[in-house]
Amino acid sequence: MGRREILELLKSVKNPFTDMDIVSEGLVTKVEVDEVENKVRIYVAFARHTPPHPFVMAVNWPLQAKIVRDMVKVLEDKVGYLEILDDTTLQRYYPLNDEE
Repeated sequence: MGRREILELLKSVKNPFTDMDIVSEGLVTKVEVDEVENKVRIYVAFARHTPPHPFVMAVNWPLQAKIVRDMVKVLEDKVGYLEILDDTTLQRYYPLNDEE
């Protein structure tokens, strides 16, 4: 599956706060596809769009977690290995541990 197909699938994922799809909203900043190893790495702009205040970060975390769960749900049976990272901090949102 190529980058364009992945972006099309991700357009079905909505930001619960804005009700916009995450691709049009600019939350998905980069998709890397390694067809040889069947790996997909997706970069999201969560940190860039979250002010560095503890309260704001705490309020945003459940929204970000829902977006990540929805991304995984849309892609899990269509790609092999999937990784979701923040494009600024490189925080790994999925998978959550190295055993997968």
